[in-house]
Amino acid sequence: MGEFIALIDVVPEDTDVNFDVFVGKLKEILPETCTLERYDILPVAFGLNKARVRVRYPEEWGGTDKLEELFGQVEGIQGIEAIAFSKA
Repeated sequence: MGEFIALIDVVPEDTDVNFDVFVGKLKEILPETCTLERYDILPVAFGLNKARVRVRYPEEWGGTDKLEELFGQVEGIQGIEAIAFSKA
């Protein structure tokens, strides 16, 4: 089977975040079948930023629900929103 690529916004609870550490926690929670390829830091409001992560994952997972569920296990997350996904 093939792979999908998803863009997911992950918003931390705090404004004072080391995004290398924050995204590192997201990488650690992913199984070996997934790859967090890159991330960008984007402003939200009032000094709060979010990480927009690009993740490659197995096609059999379908949508992004499984990724969102995995990221939801990481402490310090205020919100998770799938922006887009497509076949790789």
